[in-house]
Amino acid sequence: MLSELELRVLSFIKDKGVTSSTEISASLGLPKSSVFSVVYHLASEGYVRVVNTKKERKLVLTEEGETRLKEGFPEENLLRMLSRGPVKVQEAKDALGKDFEIAMSWAKKRGLINVQRGEIASLVQTYVAPERELLEKVKRGERLGDNEVTLLKGRNLVEEKEETEIEVEFLREPGLRSALLFLTPELIRSGEWRKYEFKKFNVRALPPYVPIGKKHYFREFIERAKEVMVSLGFSEVKSDYVEMEFYNFDMLFQPQDHPAREIHDSFRVEGRGEVKDEGLLRRVKEVHERWWNYKWDQEVALRLVMRSQTTATTARVLSTSPKPPARVFTIGKVFRPDAIDATHLIEFHQLDGLIVEEDFNFRKLLGVLKEIFAGLGIKEIKFKPAYFPFTEPSVEVYGWIGKLGWVEMAGAGLLRPEVTEPAGVYSPAGAWGLGLDRLAMLFLGVKDIRDLYSDDIEFLRNRKVEAQW
Repeated sequence: MLSELELRVLSFIKDKGVTSSTEISASLGLPKSSVFSVVYHLASEGYVRVVNTKKERKLVLTEEGETRLKEGFPEENLLRMLSRGPVKVQEAKDALGKDFEIAMSWAKKRGLINVQRGEIASLVQTYVAPERELLEKVKRGERLGDNEVTLLKGRNLVEEKEETEIEVEFLREPGLRSALLFLTPELIRSGEWRKYEFKKFNVRALPPYVPIGKKHYFREFIERAKEVMVSLGFSEVKSDYVEMEFYNFDMLFQPQDHPAREIHDSFRVEGRGEVKDEGLLRRVKEVHERWWNYKWDQEVALRLVMRSQTTATTARVLSTSPKPPARVFTIGKVFRPDAIDATHLIEFHQLDGLIVEEDFNFRKLLGVLKEIFAGLGIKEIKFKPAYFPFTEPSVEVYGWIGKLGWVEMAGAGLLRPEVTEPAGVYSPAGAWGLGLDRLAMLFLGVKDIRDLYSDDIEFLRNRKVEAQW
């Protein structure tokens, strides 16, 4: 059964008797490649015969030639403008743009215009560039004289290309039978199906590939962590990337000469912040000067940094004096100067949590941590005593990850009174923080931390995620 295009080409060949691929292409407006494909298929079915095949060097229109034929030659456009009367040179230049010089050159050469006192006037009533007719002849496959070819080549309107040309002869028409797409029970029972042809289907052909939009795999991991925290009764809180040292360090009882506050461990930002709660500033100052025994400097506390820990968000929550019970968490980026390699970046994600409850204690903190890691898929964890400036007692959390064994996961502890009481929080409070990027690497089988932030669409589309939970 022939397609609509094949029937159309066959009908043209039948009317001509013998014709060429160029004539078919020009008359039916088909690309040569399509004409060859259709003709050879018709020949294989016995409807036509390829009489002759030869290679010829032929003139074809360049991109410039196609454009001029469609949009007009520069001198034609200039003369069209002048048909309404003389125009200023600058006006014509503005209207024609980059074609102005070409239009003026050809119009002068052919005696079409006169330029006087800054005005251009037409010397003819109408004008059609002779190149237009020549280009149309080339499109129809007609031969040109040597001078005509030289003219068109001189204006970069045509070029020579080697093309295959075939002559084809009509042989017979196809048997015309109605076609069906579907076979019904009625057609089978009545035997009517014998009167029809059926369109063939290639059941082994693969369907077109349509990529499906999906979330970045690291984004999915972060959202999973959020779902775990929400399911345990926590509310999400957020704060800005640019933070005052006051919330990033001072409120967390880190002295102003702590090594983590040096410029090589924190990204400084120009400017200074403002803490409107004078009482909070005074109480933090008193705690630092009493227990660390140094002169606390408010100007240092108000300096700006890119937050180096999401515990800064916890400090901001504490500064609002939350009433118990309170359960909050935050997930966000933190920034630290580091040498970038397969396991280190200068920005990465942390998850911080805070609980303030009247009867909260260290045992309950360990229980909450077990629940969080169980939700993330780590069923076996253990704790190791540790030290952090703002918690006491403090603990490190280790989780069992398949072949890797015990891996450090988080730091946690009960917040010191030096952290909570200046903020007006007098109930027990527990806090913890864990790095999500390395946790994601372990779970997702990622060998290079930079792949967690890849925006290579092909990598993301084809990557097989090897989730370990």
